[in-house]
Amino acid sequence: MQTYLQWTSIILFLAVSAFLVAFGLLYANVTDLLWFHAAAVPPEALEKVRPLYFALMKLIGGASIGLGILGGYVVLVPMRQGMPWAATFLSLTYWIAFGVAAFTAIRLAELTGAPVAWYNMAILSALTAAAYAAHAAAPRR
Repeated sequence: MQTYLQWTSIILFLAVSAFLVAFGLLYANVTDLLWFHAAAVPPEALEKVRPLYFALMKLIGGASIGLGILGGYVVLVPMRQGMPWAATFLSLTYWIAFGVAAFTAIRLAELTGAPVAWYNMAILSALTAAAYAAHAAAPRR
């Protein structure tokens, strides 16, 4: 059971890390406003917001890639070596990022009516919680 729980934790944490890298690559490389972001901008302001939009997308994308890579490292090195608190710190770090992203998406939807998907952050938070629970439940030698 210990091996099953440990591998479940590793796989789930790595899945979240891989998602963050993929998400970051998408955001860092967009060439046009994503449809759900464009829906938040009045048509007459689209051209004026483009420079800021692409700068923010690169910033968010780069941060997401970095967080995903760092998370993968924490899973594959400190956690695998049995470092105490590694999974806790990784989980808290992910939950902070997901919480801020969800709050931002909800506020954007409230202010603009844009169809943003805050629930994606809830799914990632739940995957992180499942990974952390599996890690915490795995008996240690």
